[in-house]
Amino acid sequence: MKNFLMQQRGRTCLNIVWIIVNVLLYTGTSVLLTFTTDAVFSKNLLALVEWSVVNLLVWMTFLVSNYFQTVFQEKLTQRILVAVRSTISRKIAGKSYEQYHRQTTGEYLSEYVNDAGNIEVNAIKKFFALISSAATVLFATLALAAYHLLFLPVIFVLVILMLKGPSYLEKSMTTATKQLSDGNAAFSNQLTNVLNGFDVFSNANQLRQLCRLVKNAAQKYGHTKVAYTQTNTRVSNLIAALSIFCQVMVDVVTSVLAILGAIPLGAISSTGNIAASVFNSMSSLSNDAVQIKSTRPLFDKIAARAVNNEAASESISVPTFQRALKIVNLSYAIDGKKIFDHLNLIFNRGGKYAIVGRSGVGKSTLLKILNGQITDYHGHVYLDHHDIRTLTRAQLTGIGQYIDQNVYLFNDSVENNTALWRKKKHADNWLQKALKKAQVDFVKSPHQLIKENGENLSGGQKQRLALARFFYAPKPIALLDEGTSALDPETAQAVTKAFLDDPDTTLIEVSHHLDAKLRAEYDGVIELGK
Repeated sequence: MKNFLMQQRGRTCLNIVWIIVNVLLYTGTSVLLTFTTDAVFSKNLLALVEWSVVNLLVWMTFLVSNYFQTVFQEKLTQRILVAVRSTISRKIAGKSYEQYHRQTTGEYLSEYVNDAGNIEVNAIKKFFALISSAATVLFATLALAAYHLLFLPVIFVLVILMLKGPSYLEKSMTTATKQLSDGNAAFSNQLTNVLNGFDVFSNANQLRQLCRLVKNAAQKYGHTKVAYTQTNTRVSNLIAALSIFCQVMVDVVTSVLAILGAIPLGAISSTGNIAASVFNSMSSLSNDAVQIKSTRPLFDKIAARAVNNEAASESISVPTFQRALKIVNLSYAIDGKKIFDHLNLIFNRGGKYAIVGRSGVGKSTLLKILNGQITDYHGHVYLDHHDIRTLTRAQLTGIGQYIDQNVYLFNDSVENNTALWRKKKHADNWLQKALKKAQVDFVKSPHQLIKENGENLSGGQKQRLALARFFYAPKPIALLDEGTSALDPETAQAVTKAFLDDPDTTLIEVSHHLDAKLRAEYDGVIELGK
């Protein structure tokens, strides 16, 4: 948490000073009660009115200041949360393809929503609450000492008791917080999994299973929430009990001192309020400290996410592709089944190659190896003289683009789905050229909105937008995995022709149904699984 606070050190320091000013104003209202009560005991109506007006003015000043400080703190909190979520994004972007897919979308979503929300409530806001509580304890203790120095040792002993008591439950609170975080991730993942299958359930007339699965997931998540609440309530109740005990002890000391004439009778009304401030703040302070420490696993989780941030950098140097992409003695197996056994191939720069063969022989797998998505193979793949396993993910994707038949589209404009939010000079011209090459003839405007994952488009339209992404920012190598499978023959032929006619593009295409008219235009047709 310290790193995130330091990123906003100026605003953080200002907020802390503002909190302390508010605490001084609030403590002052309790001290002023002494003068008001003394005026009552002395039957001085004028003094009563004067001190009441002063007290009211201090209260109004506190309320106005507190309003603006609360708004300022919320803006600061949201700035910090933007930094937290940006850190999560950078760490995710720094993962390799394989590392990223070890977790589900639901689990990542849980970190952005649940873990960040937990950090907001139990770390950032608790930190500022802890500052407020600590300042209240300090100024309230000084106010009590101003009445009589005996309050100092009394408060000191009781504060030690308040601090030590809850520390024994710190470990259980940390464990409960981690379990809640894991439960949030599991619940988000289960909901995503079930809701993505709505069409499957509907077509099979089994929507009742959707309800049952969500209910089961909710019940399991409910048990996790109950366990967290039990631990949290135990901590809160222990702290509350200690606070009540300490307040009673201060009331006893105040009453004895008043009976002995060591403090004015008017102090009774003030010391009660001030003691309540001390120990209620100590309750909050103890609880806040436990809650803040319990979020440590969440910050560790964020910090541990990134192994390599190079993938997130668009400015990383990309090796040039001059001669050939070579596969040397490539062997690969899935669950003991051999897919490739000492495979050797050469794809020359600017060449056009089609990979054909029956299902299951490894056509798509080969493209994923060339793209760096799969790395646990034996043998070598060389980009000129570079073994691609020595290149970063960013370097590989800077030189070659994998175009999948399973297209994902964002809930955004056609322009952003094609350009992927990149800005180029003469972007409109680039966009129009890319859409034309990909035979995208169904778009009325670049700002036309695409629904989530292209729900308002056909399979062929989605594929054409995916192809337009390549044409907008073409790479030296195009890895086309059944990229025209959903297109009609005429459109597929036109798109394929755009690839074949480009001398700067090395095309490696996987196809189940290679166009017979264009077959002769390929530099090589490679049949796997013969």
